[in-house]
Amino acid sequence: MSTLAKLPLTLREADYELPVVADIRKEWDWVKTGITEILTDQPQLTYRLEDVYAECVSGNATLFILEKNFAVTTIYLDKFTDDKVFLVWLAWGKNMQNAHRLVTFFEQVARDCGCVYLEGKTSIDRLGEYYSENGWELETRVFRRNLGLRYMGEK
Repeated sequence: MSTLAKLPLTLREADYELPVVADIRKEWDWVKTGITEILTDQPQLTYRLEDVYAECVSGNATLFILEKNFAVTTIYLDKFTDDKVFLVWLAWGKNMQNAHRLVTFFEQVARDCGCVYLEGKTSIDRLGEYYSENGWELETRVFRRNLGLRYMGEK
């Protein structure tokens, strides 16, 4: 189980429901639908449905749920600075209009885990605009060109 599952959160009073750490094995039937939708909408992503499951089961990633919304997070070390980075790897939901409120939640979780940064990645323009308008800094854009040397069949 992830270290996040054992983490005591120090959040201030919130006027909304907070996500909880969940076992992906118990939530898989509905979570896989969201991951499939993400992968279908963003075919450039290189991981598979099973990779997300495996990362959660092995404790390398953590599933948070709130009603029928979820986020999968992970922590990694910046290889140049050794700073811990809390990455919201995936996020999906049926009711995401209040998703911006969860930033405060994930900021606190990241702090509680000793992370220096909270990070989100997206190729979706409207999410990039949200990030830019709400205190996030754009650090880089990644452009990738396929050289045709790899099998391009189904994932």
